[in-house]
Amino acid sequence: MGRHFNHDSTNLAPMLSSKRKGFFFEASEFSYYGATATAFEPPLTVQEFMLLPVSEEQQLRSILEGMSSGKGKRSMIQGNCSIYPDSRFLCRSSIDSKKLRDPEYLSENLKSEFQINPDTNSFRLLSPHLGTEVDLDSNFGRHLLYCGGETEELSSLQETLVDMGIYPRSIEIGTITCLGGLIDYLTWKDISTPVLSVEIQGNFSNIFIVSQKGLLLAKKVNHGINSMIPMLQKELGLDDEGAARKLLFSQTLDFEDIGPRLLRKLMHELQASTGFFEVQTGVSVAMCFTPVLPDGFTWIRDALLESLGVTTLEIDLPGWLDHQGIELSDEVASQVDGNRDFRFFTLLGSYSSEDSNEESN
Repeated sequence: MGRHFNHDSTNLAPMLSSKRKGFFFEASEFSYYGATATAFEPPLTVQEFMLLPVSEEQQLRSILEGMSSGKGKRSMIQGNCSIYPDSRFLCRSSIDSKKLRDPEYLSENLKSEFQINPDTNSFRLLSPHLGTEVDLDSNFGRHLLYCGGETEELSSLQETLVDMGIYPRSIEIGTITCLGGLIDYLTWKDISTPVLSVEIQGNFSNIFIVSQKGLLLAKKVNHGINSMIPMLQKELGLDDEGAARKLLFSQTLDFEDIGPRLLRKLMHELQASTGFFEVQTGVSVAMCFTPVLPDGFTWIRDALLESLGVTTLEIDLPGWLDHQGIELSDEVASQVDGNRDFRFFTLLGSYSSEDSNEESN
């Protein structure tokens, strides 16, 4: 998938740090990523790498302040940024091309089919194959993607970046960047079978099925980390949800037995989604990838694999980066983990916009 959703930053006019090398930054619910590189586009070499939990925001601000070369007046770090808004959405829809003459059709379709208010949300229309914006006057096929988030939250996140000292050259919704990189990875590795990709957040999870052909299924469900808290409280007979939350995030509990019970609702949604896809297409989903998962929750991935009867997609990060024209310094190479950090490095990639034919699924 190509570059997709650049929230307008033309209203920002701070003093920029002069002649900085490339800088990339990601902010999600659970962590911050950062990297400096020799350029903003491949070919490039990643020179420095940073991964911090959101609890270390003050340390992050100190690092960013140290990177700024300006003195006296406020100076900013130019960066390509990736964000994960709570309100983000990615919806795959079948379109009646005859109704496109109605200028309100697509907005009304977003509202009626997905219960998303177009008046309070910013969105783009993307190709499910390439991730590039759709030209409604072209023969783009029967399907398109709605991608966006609440306008107010997107603006707030942009302001937060600026407050941290980052001037966003571009702001992208990380979900799309990651899916674009994942599709590119499957194509490079010549993996023909569809892959289940699951983002697990605090209050929700995003379920996707992708292949070399693009995004084949997208669904958002209201089950995430926080929905496990009252279930854990009940399972262990704890006094309150606060105690359950503390225990859940303590990384001291053995989740081998209790984990699948905490994931029961999410498992049901995953099984329903993959089952529906397999019935509709006749193609099995054999692998799973969990790009967004808080630190210490790898037991969720293990439970998903066992319950769904699939294997994990093991990312060959060095190989894929080489394919992308991205090199890592020796120090950075010693710090990164392929499956954990793949989503961030997709922000550095460059993806083809070659023609693709619409499939029947």
